[in-house]
Amino acid sequence: MSELVKAMRRGDPQLFPPGFLPVPDPSRNSIGAELDHVRAVNMWQSRTDRVISLIERYWEWSIAPHWNSIRSSLEEETLFRGRTLAVEGPEAMLGELGGRVMWSQPTLTAPYHQDISQSTAGAQLLLVPTVFAGGVRLFVKDGSTMAMSYQARATGHFHVLTGCGRGRKAEDRLALLLGKGRAQVVRALELPRTTTALAETLGFAKSTVSQHLAVLTSAGIVWKQRVGGQVFYRLDHTGLALLRQLGL
Repeated sequence: MSELVKAMRRGDPQLFPPGFLPVPDPSRNSIGAELDHVRAVNMWQSRTDRVISLIERYWEWSIAPHWNSIRSSLEEETLFRGRTLAVEGPEAMLGELGGRVMWSQPTLTAPYHQDISQSTAGAQLLLVPTVFAGGVRLFVKDGSTMAMSYQARATGHFHVLTGCGRGRKAEDRLALLLGKGRAQVVRALELPRTTTALAETLGFAKSTVSQHLAVLTSAGIVWKQRVGGQVFYRLDHTGLALLRQLGL
């Protein structure tokens, strides 16, 4: 697995040569199906089997143990974007992607490690949410379809998993103000989450999360909104101001 990590860190162009990664397809809804497709369309590449083996090992060690939570967050993200698209239209949806993605009709600008200019006139633009993007952007084009990755909003669990003590002093101050449990809920609600997603992320019982959310909502720190059959919670302006005041 270290071979894969080192190659990605040094930007090895031979690891994923142009055309190696396919445009995502909902019909391939498992890691096995996706890698089988990659293997089939890259049979002529001498390193295909080796790269796929490395990806499989990375998946098993790093992703699989957390996949249920990650998938839940990505499904919430898709639901949110779909609602914005249906209610407010494509311009509103593109305009709030975040991550320095800017929409100014008719141009969509996104950070990338090299300058490229692609026309999507008459083409399909496929937006791929990911919890790992950060400042990294992936572009893949196949025929008339272009796929672009972006950092999903509903990925609070990933920050919890990789917290490693960042902002520990300020977080302790938040715990002194609200109590440890509610402080953890507030930290996870910088992005919209459901009660179930919060419970899975934090390892709390759903009843405990519900109690914390009820108190935080009553205090005006959290707001809730029903979308379809689910209720999402997110920090209100007061909650965001509290985090800023504490340097979080």
